[in-house]
Amino acid sequence: MSALTLRQLLATDVTPWHTAAETWQKLAQGLDDAAERLIRGTRDLAHVWPSGAGATAGHERAARLRTELSNVYNPARRIFDAMDQHAYGMSTLRRQAEEILAAARQSGFTVDTATLDITAPAGLYQGGMLDQTARAIGGLAGDLRSVVEQARALDDSTANTVTVNVPTAGTAFGLSRMDPITADDLRAQAGRTPEQVNGWWRVLTPEQQEQAIRDHPDLVGWLDGIPAGDRDLANRAILDRETAALTGRLGQVDARIAYLQSMLDQGRLYEVYPHEIDPRSAADRELLNLGAEREPLSGKVDGLTAIRDRLANPQPPAFLLGLSTADDGRAIVSVNNPDTANNVLTYVPGTTADLAGSRGDIDRADKMAADAGHTDPAATTASIYWLGYDAPDLIPNAASDSYAEKGATELSGFQSGLRATHEGDVPSRNTVLGHSYGSTVMGHSAMQSGFEADAAIFVGSPGVDVNHVSELPGLPSNEIYATRAEHDMIKWIPDLDAAHGNDPVRSDFGAWVFPSDPGDAVRQDLTHSAYWENGNIARKNIARIVTGGL
Repeated sequence: MSALTLRQLLATDVTPWHTAAETWQKLAQGLDDAAERLIRGTRDLAHVWPSGAGATAGHERAARLRTELSNVYNPARRIFDAMDQHAYGMSTLRRQAEEILAAARQSGFTVDTATLDITAPAGLYQGGMLDQTARAIGGLAGDLRSVVEQARALDDSTANTVTVNVPTAGTAFGLSRMDPITADDLRAQAGRTPEQVNGWWRVLTPEQQEQAIRDHPDLVGWLDGIPAGDRDLANRAILDRETAALTGRLGQVDARIAYLQSMLDQGRLYEVYPHEIDPRSAADRELLNLGAEREPLSGKVDGLTAIRDRLANPQPPAFLLGLSTADDGRAIVSVNNPDTANNVLTYVPGTTADLAGSRGDIDRADKMAADAGHTDPAATTASIYWLGYDAPDLIPNAASDSYAEKGATELSGFQSGLRATHEGDVPSRNTVLGHSYGSTVMGHSAMQSGFEADAAIFVGSPGVDVNHVSELPGLPSNEIYATRAEHDMIKWIPDLDAAHGNDPVRSDFGAWVFPSDPGDAVRQDLTHSAYWENGNIARKNIARIVTGGL
């Protein structure tokens, strides 16, 4: 048990603790990086050196090294956490003790910092002040004892954490392999908050994390609370798999269409359909079905190609935070790492957005990252294309709020995940921008308190299903912005009593309204998507909001 005294607490210098904590943090991160390099460098050893006594010995040695190095990270991380908390905790307790002593001295009391005895001048015991003085002394003494007891408890906790996590002389950090992460383990995390998921992921060994990414990329890749770098690895594996599968199927469809067309031209369809009474009708039906399959296949392949092209460009780096080819497809692509960026912008596209059209939306994310960099060169901005929901396929479908209701849950989880995984003591400035129906999704997210966004931007909005900013408790009311081009066709939709509520650019909505270029009065449909065109004043205003506000 700690025998820390008040006098020792008052003399505590936490600088060495901060230095030691920083050293252990660097050690833990270095070990984590080394473990990942070792794991990735040796995991395919069995494929290139499959058999023989040397191969067996090499495989066993590599496995031991992976396990031993992987097992070092968590103890080192726990020692860092303990020392870091000790430094800040002792600093806080020392300040509390100093404030109590100052209050005692101001009242005329004398405090013995060795024994915690408090005495008062004789005059305070006279004139009916005895009880009041006794109560004051008792309260101050109790407060000091409480502070000292908390300091001792922290001292014991820190010592215990360090003791149980330092390596032993014989076995170091141990050679026992941790159990592999199962699909059920990951599915269970899906029901927890992103902060809880992040805490769970951090205590896994690097070997467990690598195994989970390798064996269950579909589950890891979409789990909010897992760091961007790990989600990126999982989703790149999905990208490779889906590209191969869809490209292969597209090739089969094209080959079959070409074959049927050739047989039709040669008048030999009876050979293709020997049991059909009408081979031509059978060919027409099959060609129709193949054409219906080919169109979305081709679009998805185009979308996957666009994502691969962007990931291949290292300046600035891109991270694949989500990918699915089911239904219309979904994708989340971040320009720059959101876990280390000073500013993070989440861009939510609207009606007709799908995987097939991802190239244009990724281009918008790139432009907004570049604009923010020009506005504030000293800061790093991550710009995220977030198609994490099923957007309406057709404009008439956008009249429904059902897509927004479902998407809002996904968007809220993603934003909370950004907070949970962000590195450093200073939180990033997180802005969410919704274009068209994407703003409606945002509105539904912000109807609930706890939506993790420091600012919101509604661009070309049909309405966000509320009539005033006060109905969006999830957002700071002084950081809600809106813009709409003069000739944007969307202006005909918002209405207080129809569709999705009040127009966010109306003065009675309560948002800060910033200008955009007026657009084409004839082709108002083109104006609706012109906010990211070169020279549009909207881009400069968006960049200012993302990096600190108008």
